[in-house]
Amino acid sequence: MIFLEQASKIAPVHLSAKWQPERTHIKAMVSFITEGLQPSKKLYQETIAQISMPGNEEREALLWYELAMLIPLRENTGITRLHCFEQMRSLYKKSGNQEREAFVLKTIADIHLVNGRVNLAETALLNSLDLYKAIGYRDLHYIYDLLAFTYRYKGDFNKCIFYGLKAIESIEATNDSTSSLTFYSRLANMYREIGQPDKSVEWYSKTLNNRVFNDSDNFYKFRDASFFARELIKIKREKEALAYILDINAKNKPIGVDAKICLLGSLAYCYQAVKQDQQAEKYYLELIKLAGQLQENNEITTDVYYEIGQYFINKQQYRNAITYLQKALGAAEIRNSLAMMKDIQLMLFKGDSGVGNYTSAIQHLLRHKQLSDSLFNETKHWQIEELQIQFETAKKEKDIKLLNNQNQLQRISIEQTNKTKNIILAYVVLLLVIVGLLFNRYLIKQRNNRKLSANQKELDQKNLFLEELITEQDKLLKEKEWLIKEVHHRVKNNLQMVTGLLYAQSRYLEDNTARLAVNDSLRRMQAMSMIHQKLYKDENMSTISMPVYIKDLVRYLHESFDANNQITFDQTIESVDLDISQAIPLGLIITESIVNAIKYAFLTEQKGVVSIHLQYEGTDQLLLKISDNGIGLPAGLDTGKNHSLGLDLMQGLTKQLKGSFYIESNKGVHITVRFPILIK
Repeated sequence: MIFLEQASKIAPVHLSAKWQPERTHIKAMVSFITEGLQPSKKLYQETIAQISMPGNEEREALLWYELAMLIPLRENTGITRLHCFEQMRSLYKKSGNQEREAFVLKTIADIHLVNGRVNLAETALLNSLDLYKAIGYRDLHYIYDLLAFTYRYKGDFNKCIFYGLKAIESIEATNDSTSSLTFYSRLANMYREIGQPDKSVEWYSKTLNNRVFNDSDNFYKFRDASFFARELIKIKREKEALAYILDINAKNKPIGVDAKICLLGSLAYCYQAVKQDQQAEKYYLELIKLAGQLQENNEITTDVYYEIGQYFINKQQYRNAITYLQKALGAAEIRNSLAMMKDIQLMLFKGDSGVGNYTSAIQHLLRHKQLSDSLFNETKHWQIEELQIQFETAKKEKDIKLLNNQNQLQRISIEQTNKTKNIILAYVVLLLVIVGLLFNRYLIKQRNNRKLSANQKELDQKNLFLEELITEQDKLLKEKEWLIKEVHHRVKNNLQMVTGLLYAQSRYLEDNTARLAVNDSLRRMQAMSMIHQKLYKDENMSTISMPVYIKDLVRYLHESFDANNQITFDQTIESVDLDISQAIPLGLIITESIVNAIKYAFLTEQKGVVSIHLQYEGTDQLLLKISDNGIGLPAGLDTGKNHSLGLDLMQGLTKQLKGSFYIESNKGVHITVRFPILIK
């Protein structure tokens, strides 16, 4: 305030035109200190308006940044922090400052994540990643880490693990060890949430290699140690888990209630796992006493309340269990922790069952099943819908049966009425011939009605039979679709398992030739795995959209092989859907061509372009052309006589497509494949 007041006393006449807007800027800063945010916002807008002109983009962007830092993160009315950063991005785009534009995109993604807008966060992070790669930025692990975090909350654990591993690769490549333990911890947590304790134990071991915790990260270390012990118990290493936690307790003093609660929960859980119930009871009671000191929406609120709820379930004190589990569920929903919400729903099912509240119990069980399917096997989601349909069908059948009973009572009543009427008519016939004729006509009408009723009954039976046939057909179609999806899911999982094994093996190979061969097999497996991943997720289970598939395939190959970002990819892909029998060979041909271009077409640090074109030739033919502007094939190389695995593979795959393969070297390598479209 002292210096701001001195600055405000400088007469405008002593300032150049460039510094005149700073007077308004000074007023804005003073206003924020003395009056608050809202009056200050208006003065910042005046300052920005005064300097907003071509050539001032960088200066204007810094003012937006200063204002953004004054606005609370979760404020969503008026000028928000997100609005400020969007203005900054537009300005840096105009000025051509790609590094700052990428930083702003990363910050925008952070804001979207805080507010639960994961799809917008994903888009911003991918754009930021592309910009950083374009300028050769090396420290990409922070972007990869945020992408892993985003896909974790989207439930796409395949991409979550992929970017988590990419973050660690980037750390090792840049020797940036400052955040390595944090990234190891996050990857361990990802494996824990998808139910792979062997993998999570491996990464927790790297995170917790030092058993003496510093004061600065005391709480997070105790929390990771708690998760590590539980994962050891899942793989039947209970005694090792208890020994580890006891060693941590002996070497470290928890600082703050959060760290102390993590330690107490771990001790209680481990003693219970080794059947020392008296010791476990002691620590559970201490944990319950401290739980009331937790703040709302604390990071460990969900874990603690869930732990206490489990304790009361085991003691069959179901009402106490439900109280704590409901608190755990509320905290988990705020933090959008789907894996924890799934486990809490199962515990609530047990609690409500224990107190006889079966309607609520079934709802919690169905919610647990939905979360399990959405996290780990989306193809089973239709089973929950089928249970709901069966429930609705049974209810309707019950209503129909009730209506039939009512109709039967009405029919009996009508028959009784008819008998009385017939008796009366019989007496009248003895007196009046005319009434007798009318009665005779009435009998004829009744006979016709009975015939119509018989015909109607026969027609109803036929309709019922047809409905049963249609229902059975629909059921068979659903089962077939499910089986096909399950096949693609399992093929995808098996391919990913083989990919994982090859990746693990490559890390131990010292022979470069062997490592290159394994890496070639890896990306071929990945090309096939991506097809089965799309067939498993899409509604169309027999064909692949080639524009989407080729775009994803090129991105994967670009990120995996073009580490220096020296190659630009030009894609012209017509909208065409191919059968899986053609999509896999075509994907492998594209993979071989692009990888060969990345490896051999361009000299060190030489920039280049690889073009991929897929277009129709006529109505039943496709033309694939893959070209680069690199150094071309070696002089004098005869492709008809000289063979390599990649070339033989592409020619063999072309024969499988029943097409023609042509390769030439003219200012680069040009590969042409023509083949007929398979029509089913």
